[in-house]
Amino acid sequence: MPEQDPVPVSTQGPVNSSVDTIELRYPIDYREHTGTRLENDRRLLPIADEIKSGDNIENLERFAKAYLGMYLDMDNSIPAADRIHILANPELASLVHSGFAEILRNRKFASPEDIVESIYTNHFAEGYILLAAFDLFRDQKQNEVKNLPANTLVAIICFSYAYRNEIDEQWLHSSILQRPAEVILALTGFWQQLINHNTDHLPGIYFLIRNPEYDHISKKVLLPVLQNWISVRKKLLRDLLRCALRTTDPEQLYKLAKSSLDKWNAAEPGRYILWLACAFLLQPEKQLLNLTKYTGRTKEKIIPLLDFTYWVLHTDQISLPSLNAEAYATLIRIIAAKITPQKDRYGELCDNTRKVIFLFYCLCRANDKQPAIEKLLKVRVMKLYQPILEFISDETTISSDKTVPEQLDEFLGLLVQRNLIQPRIKWSD
Repeated sequence: MPEQDPVPVSTQGPVNSSVDTIELRYPIDYREHTGTRLENDRRLLPIADEIKSGDNIENLERFAKAYLGMYLDMDNSIPAADRIHILANPELASLVHSGFAEILRNRKFASPEDIVESIYTNHFAEGYILLAAFDLFRDQKQNEVKNLPANTLVAIICFSYAYRNEIDEQWLHSSILQRPAEVILALTGFWQQLINHNTDHLPGIYFLIRNPEYDHISKKVLLPVLQNWISVRKKLLRDLLRCALRTTDPEQLYKLAKSSLDKWNAAEPGRYILWLACAFLLQPEKQLLNLTKYTGRTKEKIIPLLDFTYWVLHTDQISLPSLNAEAYATLIRIIAAKITPQKDRYGELCDNTRKVIFLFYCLCRANDKQPAIEKLLKVRVMKLYQPILEFISDETTISSDKTVPEQLDEFLGLLVQRNLIQPRIKWSD
């Protein structure tokens, strides 16, 4: 990726109150650090050029950590810029500001992969300085997202997550929209290196996948993450696959799902069933036998399959052209046979019952539903749902101009009105 030309950065920090005013506002901290200020003047003013040019990384790091509120002996309620003046008299504080500006303007920072490695070895001092310098000067026009050098923007993202475990989400939002290539570079390299260390947490992953506005980023970064992340937690894998179904190329995702089924342990259904469900939703005709054989009549596998299908098709309202009446009938045959319709103590349909009825709704809306319905009517264990199957065989009145949840509510209303659902009371709710 071509580097942008460096943008000049002003070395003038935010306007600070006079030393007398700082002394009056923070008398305890100012008095307690009197010796520190005198010692800093004695040691650092003789090497003023090294501080001002940004070459003396070791001493600038100390001021950066103070600025970031990492010292326990300083009140973090003191504004960040004033913390430098607690530790340095005006002349030295000005030199520190200049050193910060030089780092922000001219430093070439480590790669995302090396930044991750520093988490497990020795932190880069310039990482803290960059974070402090950017925060100090970020309101200046030359430090707006569109003007930052690519290497600097990538480093800010990575150092924020690596050393602070947080980032200004509004700034990241602007970066995603204005500089997507740099954000992709930062997240891909940073996350992949964390995965190499068998992490079960990727900072920033939920911020990305929960916002459809960032789908253009998810489309680029999710497949590599899913391909290599063996230690991913079940709930996060579920959400990653949901986002991948929404954003990535279906053929590429299916290839990945198919290869993952060979890699993951089928004896651990928590993750395996998610990959199998994903593969089935993308290519039902190729995975029909595998899904039927694997799930059997085990609720440990059937319930996660039902939940994942419901979240993808109902909650996320993802349209998958590969799903037809035969696919919905397969899901009904596997799931509905093991889930008896139930009401809770308040007379409302239980969640799992609503989710099963949603599958019947999907079958009702399918164009080629008649052959699939006829097959289901011949299945002995589907006798409990026979009235619903006979109803959806002729039903065509569901409004198509409503949202999926609204259509499901209308469908449920028709079934209840005709007394086609005969649930038992589930007193355990």
